[in-house]
Amino acid sequence: MNLDAKAHHPPDSFFRSLDSSVKKNSVFVKKLSSLTEQNRDKLVGDLNSLNLTKYIEEVVNAICSAKLKMQDMNCAIHLCSLLHRRYSDFSQLLLKTLQHALNNLHKDDKVSRVRIELRLLGQMLVLGIITDQKEGFTLLHNTLCKIVENDKDKLDFLPAMVSFVKHCGEDILGVQSTKTGS
Repeated sequence: MNLDAKAHHPPDSFFRSLDSSVKKNSVFVKKLSSLTEQNRDKLVGDLNSLNLTKYIEEVVNAICSAKLKMQDMNCAIHLCSLLHRRYSDFSQLLLKTLQHALNNLHKDDKVSRVRIELRLLGQMLVLGIITDQKEGFTLLHNTLCKIVENDKDKLDFLPAMVSFVKHCGEDILGVQSTKTGS
């Protein structure tokens, strides 16, 4: 579905039937900043009723800056998939925002934030939400190399790397978990 989303984006006439009010769109963007698995159905319902064409950059920023936990990742991924299928510029804006976040990693960044950003990037690539695969995989490669190079003494970001391999390793790296492997 995500791979051929570009060919199936809705026509402009579709968006005219959706709510374009500034107030409702702003409230939705604010809700995205604190998205959780518990409010998934409400967010999907709101997304289906709103015309976010003018707010897509704010939507991407809200998702990428949300204080996500690992249990909220499926909700974030689902919303990104829906947004990608509806808005043609979502994928490129998402990649640009993730590039900015991951290219500016510092040793004092929280491991949990890096873990979330790596998994989000990995899942977006695997699911075809990030359509520029070359640029996306280059970003992933450079980020992983940067983490390994800058963290080889203290291994502070090792949990983020292990989590990434656990969740995306088989699809991206061909590495299968010993717990799920045969």
